[in-house]
Amino acid sequence: MLKRRSRLAPSPTGSLHLGNACSFLINWALAKQHNWELLFRLEDIDGPRKKIETMQESQNILRWLGLDWDGPVQLQSEGISHSKQALELLIKQDKAYHCTLSRAQFELASSAPHDDDTTKPQAQRPSNIQEHNKQSVEGENWRFVSSGVQQRINDVVQGNVQKRNDTDFVLWTKANMPSYQLAVVVDDHRQGITDVVRGRDLLESASWQEELYRALGWKPPNWWHLPLVVGEDGRRLAKRHGDTRIATYKSKGVSPERIIGLFGAWCGIQTSLSPMKANKFSEELQLKELPKEKITFTSKEEQWLLEY
Repeated sequence: MLKRRSRLAPSPTGSLHLGNACSFLINWALAKQHNWELLFRLEDIDGPRKKIETMQESQNILRWLGLDWDGPVQLQSEGISHSKQALELLIKQDKAYHCTLSRAQFELASSAPHDDDTTKPQAQRPSNIQEHNKQSVEGENWRFVSSGVQQRINDVVQGNVQKRNDTDFVLWTKANMPSYQLAVVVDDHRQGITDVVRGRDLLESASWQEELYRALGWKPPNWWHLPLVVGEDGRRLAKRHGDTRIATYKSKGVSPERIIGLFGAWCGIQTSLSPMKANKFSEELQLKELPKEKITFTSKEEQWLLEY
C-alpha cells in the first residue's frame, strides 16, 4: 500500500507569522494523526526576493513550536532540471506557448475591450501553437494552454469546489526559472506527495495544478485547503495588522505553548485561551471543528499572547 506523504513548504522570502505557522501546525498534526510521512521543502526559487537568513529561521521556529519532519531539508532550487523536462514535455504536446507579455500586460489584454483603448496589448493565444513555438523565444515566458472549462476540485476541508480555468498562466519565466505553479507540481510529484495541506488562498492554484497533473499524465494529490487567518478588518493577516511574526513573539518571551494555545482556540480544540503543547494539539485536532474560510485574530488574543 502506498505510504501517504505531505510536506511543509515555507518560502524564504519572509519570516513565519501566526497565519502560516498555524497552517504548518495543522499539517503536522494531520500527518501525526494519519501516520503520513512529512517532508520539509524550502520553496526558494523566488529569485532576488528570497532571504537566505530566513531559510534556517523557519526551521528553527517550527522546531521551537515542537514540529518535526522526515529526512533532510530539501530545496526547490535543486529540482529545476525536473521542471525544465516537464516544460519540454508540455511544449511537445502543444500545451505551452511562448509569450512576450508580463502578467500585468496579459491580464490587461485579456480584459474586456473598450472603444477608445488603442494602446491595449494583444494577448491572443496562437492559432497554431506548434508553428508559433518555432520562432525565437529569447527573453520570453512560457504559458500553459488552459482548458477554459468548469471543473470540480475535491477538497477534504472545503468540500467540492467549482473552478473555471480560463487563464493561460505562466509556466516558465523570463528569468529562465520555473513558475510556482509548475515547480510545485513537479516537486510534489517526484517527491511522492499524496496530500497537499495549505491555505485557502491557494485554492484557485489547485485547479491550475490539476490541469498540469493531467497534462503530464500524473495523479493529483488530495487537497486540504485550510482557513485563512485575517485581522479584525477581515483582510488577510499582514504587516498592516502589526508584527505577527513568530520570531518576534519568541523574542518577547512568549512561549511556544502559548502560541499553540491560541491556535487550539482557532481550531476549536478549546473554548478558552490556555497554553497547549504541540502533541496535545495533534491528539485533539478534529477536522470538523475547523472553520472553512476565515479565522480572525483579535486584539484580545494579541493581548493574551503578550500577557505571559
